[in-house]
Amino acid sequence: MIKTDNRLLEIYEEWQGKLEKDEWYFSNSFESITKGMTSEEAYNYLPKVIEMLFKLDEDYLIWEALYFLIKLYSIANTTQIHPFFERNWSELTNHIKKFNDSYATPFKVLKNHLRITN
Repeated sequence: MIKTDNRLLEIYEEWQGKLEKDEWYFSNSFESITKGMTSEEAYNYLPKVIEMLFKLDEDYLIWEALYFLIKLYSIANTTQIHPFFERNWSELTNHIKKFNDSYATPFKVLKNHLRITN
């Protein structure tokens, strides 16, 4: 089990009200985590976001988390699949399939970014 970052948890607490006040809430919140991150730090942060994806049960939140994962991969400057991601790929795919919008768009973008063909 990965120790979840409190900053990441806090983003999802009472998110509706925060989003009403700031339409860029998720973007700004994720930026506050990634600001100044090295490529190694971004790569090592991936499991925290992957684990968070398993906890989320709303399409909109999964959508946002997937795009955050893509951003982390961009900062990490790699398409190497993190070992934690690889071990959980099948289970994560099955979880995300339950959310049509997220599965149709950001999940496909993530797969393309990582050059995953299946």
